[in-house]
Amino acid sequence: MELSYQQKLDKAQSLYTEAQQLENDAEAEKLEEIQNSKDISKWLGYNFQSSSGLTEEFSLFSKHIKAELKKISGYELISYSRGHFYFSAFLKNKNNDKLVYLSSDDVRGSDGWYNNLLIRTAQHDKDYTGGSNDWTTFQNIKQKADYLTR
Repeated sequence: MELSYQQKLDKAQSLYTEAQQLENDAEAEKLEEIQNSKDISKWLGYNFQSSSGLTEEFSLFSKHIKAELKKISGYELISYSRGHFYFSAFLKNKNNDKLVYLSSDDVRGSDGWYNNLLIRTAQHDKDYTGGSNDWTTFQNIKQKADYLTR
């Protein structure tokens, strides 16, 4: 017996709903794993939910980023800002009080926040235009900041 158009449509909708639920379950499982980890690289490849407001997952991500920036040896986190799916910060070299500014791209849909961060010198903690644009990875913030603040 051949299915009617409506039956085919209902079946397709049911399969789509099931696939969406599986994807949501996988994302929830990954988020739980990340919450229990201190490793910032666990966020790589995470598919952030797009929203016009702050999501719980981006709030958690932002807290992890801020905590990691505070751990950078030889630097003090002067200010940190969580934007709409991006972050920025000012770090001060404790040896000479020189500043660098960091800024990420939108974290939705890419790992640019980890692999391609904007970094430049700054005169003060409100200097968003600062020196020449440069780029670094999250792993190499300290090395690039050392070079820029020498």
